[in-house]
Amino acid sequence: MNWKHTCRENNNRMTWKYIGLVGCCCILSLLSFAQQRIEPGTMNYVISSKPNSIFYRDTLYKGSAQFRYLFYRTRDEELISLYHRHQANKIAGQALGVAGSVAIAIGAGFISSADSKGAGWGLIGGGFAALLSGGYLIMTGQQRLQMAVNLFNERYHKTALGIGVSGNNAGLVYTF
Repeated sequence: MNWKHTCRENNNRMTWKYIGLVGCCCILSLLSFAQQRIEPGTMNYVISSKPNSIFYRDTLYKGSAQFRYLFYRTRDEELISLYHRHQANKIAGQALGVAGSVAIAIGAGFISSADSKGAGWGLIGGGFAALLSGGYLIMTGQQRLQMAVNLFNERYHKTALGIGVSGNNAGLVYTF
């Protein structure tokens, strides 16, 4: 009798744990976005880990050379400045990430030897700090690119409504 009661109690606890786990997963899935909305006619920064991409007028622009073309043709100094700061942050962040990874690997090698454990821990700590700094710089660079896209849309995305006439036809023209 007592054994059956204990088994039911354990099953009830497990059931509530699974319900809680499923509930947490549902809440997290509601907070995440599987797709990114792309506004037609505007420049959109496509969020991805690598490479950075911009979608503008049915064309996907990837990489530094294509971004340069996109921003330089406006001749807007503020846009070009944001683009340059994005590039500088991205390059510095990648360099710090590589240096941090190498320092962690070398530090782990030093820890395994009995002579220089202090230097090994110092290299691991410094490498970890470099990795964090590099990640921050990359994230800041992505924010600058997003700021450039927002500024571009603010200044150069104009919608207009006009009348179009062609031969015997007339109609409204909506440009975006």
